[in-house]
Amino acid sequence: MNNPRKEMVRQYFRDVLSTVRLESADELLTDDVRVIAPGSDVTGIPALKAMLSEVGGAFPHRDVILEEPIEDGERIACVFRLVMEHVGEYQGLPATGKTIDITGVDVFVFEGDRISEIRVFYDSMSIMQQLGVVE
Repeated sequence: MNNPRKEMVRQYFRDVLSTVRLESADELLTDDVRVIAPGSDVTGIPALKAMLSEVGGAFPHRDVILEEPIEDGERIACVFRLVMEHVGEYQGLPATGKTIDITGVDVFVFEGDRISEIRVFYDSMSIMQQLGVVE
């Protein structure tokens, strides 16, 4: 049997995080969704879309590999692997053409039938190392 919340998590990664269909955020997320990630804390769908569009300009082609989401009450956790090429400016750094490969965990909190919070955990220093900014 398909779990609707797990399918929403998969759709978030497939459509929203990959910026293929940012408008899916309107269907999946509460209006006041909060996304907390290393170096950022945004509230609301417009702010999330703006952040993802900016990152999408630097890393437009993203391969997302997901582990099976784990559900615990109103929360779902999902391990992800994100592989992307740096082809545009990112945090003031011009495109390097380098491929970034990171693994992390997202924890999704639900309010009713929508995602109300996403906590993102990954090693942000690893991105800077892979881009050659730090050793």
